Amino acid sequence: MVRKKTGQTAEKPDSARLIESLEEKGAAEIDSFLLDGPIDEMKDLVTGCYCSDLVNLLLDAKKAPVRTFFRRATGACKRAITPVVTLYNYRVYLSNPLPLSLKGNDGEIHLNYFVVLGVHLLADDNIVANAYKLLSKAYAPESFPAPLRDINAERLDEIKLSHKLLKTPESRESTRAILGAHPGYCFPERDTSWMEAVATVLG
Repeated sequence: MVRKKTGQTAEKPDSARLIESLEEKGAAEIDSFLLDGPIDEMKDLVTGCYCSDLVNLLLDAKKAPVRTFFRRATGACKRAITPVVTLYNYRVYLSNPLPLSLKGNDGEIHLNYFVVLGVHLLADDNIVANAYKLLSKAYAPESFPAPLRDINAERLDEIKLSHKLLKTPESRESTRAILGAHPGYCFPERDTSWMEAVATVLG
C-alpha cells in the first residue's frame, strides 16, 4: 500500500476506496469482517485509511463487533489503531449533551476546557496529560483527509488551549474559578471517562 507525502503529512490515497468496498457489503458483512475478518485485511484497513474515515464507518456499526475489532487490531497493529480507538471513543463521548462553552464569572464566554479534554473537574496532572497525549495524536493532520484538516485543526487548537489551562494544579484552580459557578452536570462525570474506554481496549 503506497502512502504519499504532501509536505510533512502522509497521505492515504486508498482510504476512500477501502471504506467504500466495505460499505458496499452491507451492515451484516461489515459486522462479520470486524468480528473475524482476515488479520492481513484488517491491518490493511487500519494502516490504509485515514483515522477519521475509519471512525465514521465504525460509528455506524454495532458496538460489540467494533469492540472485538479493536481488540484484534490492538494485537496486530497497536500503534496504528490507537488514534482510531481514541477518536472513536472521544466522538462517542462528545455525542453527550455537555456544553462546549460557558459564560465565566468574568462575564466572558470561554471554552468549557474540561469538556474539550474530556476530564472531570478534579482531574490530576496525569489524567490531563494522558488526555492531551491521546487527543493530540487522534487530531493530528494525518488522521484526516486534506479537505477536513482545517476544520479539525480548529478542534486541535481547542485541545491544546484546554491542555495549557488545565495542565498544572494552579492553572486548573484558576480555570475552575472562572467556570466553576456552573452546576456539575455541565462537566464530565468522574466515573465515566472516554479515556477509560480507550485504556480498556489498549491495555
